[in-house]
Amino acid sequence: MFKQSCTNLTTIPKQRVRQWLSAFETVVFDADGVLWHFDKAIDGAVEAFNQMGASGRRNFIVTNNSSMSCDSLVKKANNLGLEIDKSHMLSSSLSIANYLTTKNFQRKVYVVGDVGITEELAKLKICSFTVEPEQQQKPMHQISVEMVMDPDVGAVVVGKDDTFNVSTIIRACNYLQNRKILFLGTCMDSIYPIANNRVIIGAGAMIAAIKTVSGRKPLIMGKPNPWLLREPINCGLINPETTLMVGDTLSTDILFAHYNGFQSLFVGTGVNRLKDVEKLRNSGNEKMMQMVPDAYLPKLGLIHEFLS
Repeated sequence: MFKQSCTNLTTIPKQRVRQWLSAFETVVFDADGVLWHFDKAIDGAVEAFNQMGASGRRNFIVTNNSSMSCDSLVKKANNLGLEIDKSHMLSSSLSIANYLTTKNFQRKVYVVGDVGITEELAKLKICSFTVEPEQQQKPMHQISVEMVMDPDVGAVVVGKDDTFNVSTIIRACNYLQNRKILFLGTCMDSIYPIANNRVIIGAGAMIAAIKTVSGRKPLIMGKPNPWLLREPINCGLINPETTLMVGDTLSTDILFAHYNGFQSLFVGTGVNRLKDVEKLRNSGNEKMMQMVPDAYLPKLGLIHEFLS
């Protein structure tokens, strides 16, 4: 109805928006920047999410956040008031674990990242480990030479890691010298805005550093890779033609919607702004247009008036 037009839903008749929304049986939500910021729900988001579910739609949360397991993410969501269960929570960590299982992976995984990755791997009986980064002020060649490497490692998985440093890059790249070792990443989100115009570094920046040094190209298992929803789509739980994706990041959420054949709603409470959409629309690049959303709202909470 609004295909790749980024229609501001607040500027058109409510009945037209209600008609558009009525076509969706399933709604896929991003988490950070759409439903919450860190440990605080975004104003109106909980009520909008629950109202969507109460109207008979199937709600999913699909996140690139690999710092927590899906169990912990569900607990967090429930504590914020969001009505969702484990079967409707999907993450990049879970996607990686499922992917390795389909490959009948039998070796160890070296993880650069938080506990969410190791916990999801453990659930599927995949052995993984992290290593405390070398903190001593040693020359890089000494760090590399003295580094103890596990010969049974068959994959390197990289996500957001608060302890990431030069020794982390060296260890990961030493493993990746062996081309038979898999190189997987959670996502390419490189930056996260926080309060007072400050930012923190995301997994994408860490993956990029290891990619540059190792010369290896990672397989990214989070959004926009459609693998994340492969199972519910294949089993018919999600019909792409009647699914809406709600996200705040153009290069992940909105592109994810495009790859899956969903329509998309962009909200302005996270990474990107309307000016970023305009840059894409004016680029003249057909591939860039894949990241242009169908519709826009300043925040998810405003959808309430169209559901009443």
